[in-house]
Amino acid sequence: MNRTMFLFAIAVVSISLFDMDASAQSKPATTPPASSKTAKPPAKAAPKVAASKKAPAEVAPVIPTEKGKTVYVVPMGLKDKGQFGLDIHPQVYEQITKDIAEKRPDFVVFVLNSADIDSVRYLGDDPRKFGIFDDDGIRKMSRNLKEVIAKVGAEPIMIVRDAVGYSALLGLSWPNMYMTESARLMGLERIQERTKVSDPEVYAKFREAFVGICNGFLISGGYDPAIGMAMMREDKMLSASFKGREIVWSDNAKGTWVVDGSTESITAHFTPEMAEELGLSDGTVSDDDATMIEDLMYLKGIRNFERMPQGGEVLVREYIDGWRKGLADCAKSYPQYQEALGDAQGKDEKKNLTKAKGILEKVLSIIKKYPAVAIKLNQEFGVSKLEVETELLRLQERIRGLNKSTAPPPSGGGKGGGGGLGLGSDISNSQ
Repeated sequence: MNRTMFLFAIAVVSISLFDMDASAQSKPATTPPASSKTAKPPAKAAPKVAASKKAPAEVAPVIPTEKGKTVYVVPMGLKDKGQFGLDIHPQVYEQITKDIAEKRPDFVVFVLNSADIDSVRYLGDDPRKFGIFDDDGIRKMSRNLKEVIAKVGAEPIMIVRDAVGYSALLGLSWPNMYMTESARLMGLERIQERTKVSDPEVYAKFREAFVGICNGFLISGGYDPAIGMAMMREDKMLSASFKGREIVWSDNAKGTWVVDGSTESITAHFTPEMAEELGLSDGTVSDDDATMIEDLMYLKGIRNFERMPQGGEVLVREYIDGWRKGLADCAKSYPQYQEALGDAQGKDEKKNLTKAKGILEKVLSIIKKYPAVAIKLNQEFGVSKLEVETELLRLQERIRGLNKSTAPPPSGGGKGGGGGLGLGSDISNSQ
């Protein structure tokens, strides 16, 4: 009996092992439905992992790289060619506004290089090199630049390389402002030139109005008006106090850091170190052309960027060279015009009047092309566009009269009788 039971147990075990083996061989190759509890994939990695060692190019994951930022650089003045209102004129920045809208950079970096003077007190400086402040034109220029930059979604940055005189207003009209290692930010006492009148009451009104206009640039950049007030008026003081990370400006000398503690013959000014420590600037960058933008981007935490070629730098250089050459051509044309006018007598009167007319037409075309030339001629020599146009009409009338006359041309003309523009001989020294 025991032997029979033993054989029976062996038979049962053999049948069970055979059923298990058959079940393993008949397991479906496809994955079970997701609803099935046995649908979980095996814990082991798929066999394709081993295959990746043989063909890494086919299965290696693609890691996206950070897209490089584009930087559009816009000079505001160049070394020794940074006259405010002339080299820095709305005419060229209208072109730059259109170029920014077309190229849509990530950053627009202005580099301000405009010093009316070399000595802060205006001693020994050539007044012909002082800047000219057309507040309406400059305000409109700044507004248009800000609007197009916001429209394309770019970040504007101002680098002050040198700002002495009215140009300091441009440096302080942008919230993201940096200074180079040797930069100056000063000279706004120049407003006195626009407000000096004999009547003390009128003077006070003029001064307050003009200070308000100028401070509008600082307010648009997010700076405290007390800063502008102290930079423009000698009787105002300026100091700063620190409340945590916040800097509070005061129009007195009671703050922790006294910038201007005197009410006599001094206005506030800033070095790069002062401006950075007081939070006026966001940092100090290299003054070297080759490394300035790289240094700026490093401070911004950006390593991958591209400086856009053929942009604002080209347009500004072409404009500055253009208007300055135009002014030089006008200076050369004046003695030629005077000579032709002097020779307009006798049988050669019509010939030389026509020559003088052609010279003035060339001058007028330059004036129309470059408003800066018109400003310079009027500022230094008292010659306006209207006067040039009037003189041309006078010459045309003389020529028309000669054409109608059948009699021999009357003698006369000459330098005295010929009239002409009242330009001084020093126009050739306008550069």
